[in-house]
Amino acid sequence: MTAEAAPFLIVAVTGRALAASAARGGHPVVVLDCFADRDTVAVAQQAAAVARPGTIHFDRTMLLNRVGELAPVSRCAGLVVGAGFEGRRALLSRLATGRKLMGNPPSVVAAVKDPRRLFPLLDRIGIRYPGVRYTPPAVPTGWLVKKAGGAGGTHVAHATDAAPGRGRYFQRLEAGRVCSVLFLCDGRRARVVGFNEQWTRTVGPARPFVYGGAVGGLVLPVALERDLRLRLDALVEATGLRGLAGLDFIWRDDEWLALEVNPRPTATLDLYDADFARGLFDTHLQACAGILPPEGVGAAVRGIARAHSIVPAEGPWRLPEEFAFPAWCRDLPQPGHCFTAGEPICTIHAEAPDPVAAMSLVRSRQRELGWLLAEVPAAG
Repeated sequence: MTAEAAPFLIVAVTGRALAASAARGGHPVVVLDCFADRDTVAVAQQAAAVARPGTIHFDRTMLLNRVGELAPVSRCAGLVVGAGFEGRRALLSRLATGRKLMGNPPSVVAAVKDPRRLFPLLDRIGIRYPGVRYTPPAVPTGWLVKKAGGAGGTHVAHATDAAPGRGRYFQRLEAGRVCSVLFLCDGRRARVVGFNEQWTRTVGPARPFVYGGAVGGLVLPVALERDLRLRLDALVEATGLRGLAGLDFIWRDDEWLALEVNPRPTATLDLYDADFARGLFDTHLQACAGILPPEGVGAAVRGIARAHSIVPAEGPWRLPEEFAFPAWCRDLPQPGHCFTAGEPICTIHAEAPDPVAAMSLVRSRQRELGWLLAEVPAAG
């Protein structure tokens, strides 16, 4: 009898997309994230929520205890991480000890998430970005304040005249479309998976730029796309990035300005996973081993664009046991879960012939889900 394969360990703020992709490629996984949603549990060997109560941040003690129980070093094919470690590199190092890290080590994460290292690097390889400073501007209007090592837009706010906190920096707010590129890299060069346009949502006055969703299949001007691809190669060569990664940027007219580098699989994986026969989780593993797909392989199918949008709770709310989500919803919470205002309820997905139609469909579905949720009484 053949011994059962050891699972990969996925640790992320939300691990559902990675776990679903892994299942498509036949890779068993254990998932530790902040939600343990129903569709995550359905595709993982085991899954558990390891968030501090009322947050989407890992509880270090709980995480390490559950890792020891569910994916010990002696039975772990490898470690794959998503969002959640940008500012917790010591925790990433602890998890990777004794496990094969399928992704970027803490040193590479630091190289692209520490603004005092990233922006001088961008200068050296000719990538432009909005103005950056490390002391409060005399006139804060038109500036953002960001926390180094943040992710998902939760670390971004409008600047004020208050002194910055530790690890914070200021960046000019520039006009243009907020976009991103999802790419694979082997430590030497990059292979673009797709270009996306993103949008944000407001979660209280302190968090006005939280990630709200994205649409894939974005078509850029030929010259701009060519330049972006060349600069991505230079970025990968300079940093040694491996696996799936993302770059957020502003696009306006015929120029682009870099915002942030995400050295791990991003939320836009969901928009392209179906274009890869064994899923992007498998392709990520291959890239980490130094193998990139040929140019054009897995490229988004012409005439298909996908979008997703996060649905937040508008106030305190409890999910009834019997509530049925439409089939186009993902990241389904456990029945009876109690939400706080702004907490994600689920993610809506849509597919259409082009990005404009996909965005229209996802917004229509968001309104439809809103009507269904409006019939559910608020938490008492």
